[in-house]
Amino acid sequence: MAHPQQIRRWRLHYHTQSLHTGLKLGLRVALVFFAFFWLFKLFLNYRVMWSPVKYQAIANPVKYQAIASPVKHHVQPKVGKVTMLWGNNPVYERALKTHEEHSRRLGYPLFKLQAPVLDGFWNKMAIILSVLLQELQKPVDDRLEWLLYFDADTVLMNPNMPLETFLPPPHLPHVHLLLSKDWNGMNSGVFLIRVHPWSVQLLTATTAYPIYNPNVELRWFDQSAMGNLIKENDYFRRSTVYCPLRWFNAYMRAPNGLDLNPDSPSHLQVHPGDLLVHFPGTPKEKLDETLGPYMAIAESHRAEWEQPLENTGYIKETESFWEGIDPPD
Repeated sequence: MAHPQQIRRWRLHYHTQSLHTGLKLGLRVALVFFAFFWLFKLFLNYRVMWSPVKYQAIANPVKYQAIASPVKHHVQPKVGKVTMLWGNNPVYERALKTHEEHSRRLGYPLFKLQAPVLDGFWNKMAIILSVLLQELQKPVDDRLEWLLYFDADTVLMNPNMPLETFLPPPHLPHVHLLLSKDWNGMNSGVFLIRVHPWSVQLLTATTAYPIYNPNVELRWFDQSAMGNLIKENDYFRRSTVYCPLRWFNAYMRAPNGLDLNPDSPSHLQVHPGDLLVHFPGTPKEKLDETLGPYMAIAESHRAEWEQPLENTGYIKETESFWEGIDPPD
């Protein structure tokens, strides 16, 4: 028979454990409510820059009128485009117009975060996550299937290039993330991500990475965090595919935009007919000088650069690439 004093100790221990459990549960509930509130606030900070007919209810047609005259697309879009841009950035605003022309021609809704909600580069995770959650709450037939995220320092060179060109075929349903690599490793300035719960898990884990790994140096911030997660976690790694950089993340060629740069590998440089050109690491004071020649080419709509898909070689190249990717076990 237990001694009364021992019983009191047990009761005290049980009460303490219950209190700790209650506190943990309460904290989790509070965090969930905070997360939903944060996401609701986030939805108010981005708008759809352009959208086909089905998206007109959430578009802002008045602001769009100064951008382009929308072409009516009656087919449910498969891919949406996501970016972030705020403040006074005339070079980036000019570059964004090249993406808007692409959306106008091919019917891709374009989402833009207009105000920061997190620190610096981490806003990328926030805006993509918010669009993902918005799409996942819709009926399956009404959802976008993929999102293309692009940094503001990109110029869309070929508005005739369908984003569906680069997507994995139906027999690879386990592939959820398409990335590319340069000499520094993975570059997340432009990538494609599937509208899927897996993607929500990856982006939330990426955002939380510096909190749970405070002693890990993240040289490239969110990019390093995502890269580490993919390396360290088989669940994320097996659904990620690294595609050739030129597909959707090509880098600049010569400063004039016309010639190849002999000091850089040709397969990393943008070629006529390619989707876009990305300028990672360009100093703010050099943006106009560096992006200017490429924006001039894009704005002139030269036939050499705005090739139809069938003239680019990407139909065969992407087909051959995906044939080399094994389906899930």
